Amino acid sequence: MLLPDILSESLLERWMPAGGSGFPATPAESGQRFAGAVADWFALAMAGPFPNATAKAREAQLTGQATTALMAALPPAAGAQLALAVAGYMAGQLFGTGTAAFPLASSAVAVVFGAVFADLEMADEDRAQKIAEGCLILAVSTLVVFPPPLPALPVF
Repeated sequence: MLLPDILSESLLERWMPAGGSGFPATPAESGQRFAGAVADWFALAMAGPFPNATAKAREAQLTGQATTALMAALPPAAGAQLALAVAGYMAGQLFGTGTAAFPLASSAVAVVFGAVFADLEMADEDRAQKIAEGCLILAVSTLVVFPPPLPALPVF
C-alpha cells in the first residue's frame, strides 16, 4: 500500500537532506537520488492482489528523465517534466499479468510540482510532502489493465 508519508521521509533523507547539507552536487546525482526514493516507494504498490514487479527494474528510466527535468531553467517546466517523468515511469509497470496505463492526473500534478519548484521559501519538509502527495495522486490515477476475465484495477 502506498503512503505519501513514507515517500516524503525518503525524499527528505535521500534527495534533500535536512539542514541544507549533503544536497546532490549535480543534476544527475539529484535525479538518481529522487528516482531511488520513488522506485523504492513504488515497489510497495499493489493492483488488487498483485504486487508491482518492475519498480526497481525501471529505476534507471526514471533517473534519466528526472535528471532532465531537474535541469530545466523554469519552475513550471521542471515541474511538468518531473511529473511526466514519474507518470512515464509508472506507465507500463507490471502487476502480475496486468500492465499499468498512463496516470490520468499527470497534468494536475505537473502544476503542483511546478508550484513546488517556484516557491523558493518553502521548507524542505513541505516540499518533500507535496512531491510525495503528487506522486501518490499519479499512482492512484493509474489503472492496471489485465487480460480477460480480470477487470482493470487501480493502483494503491
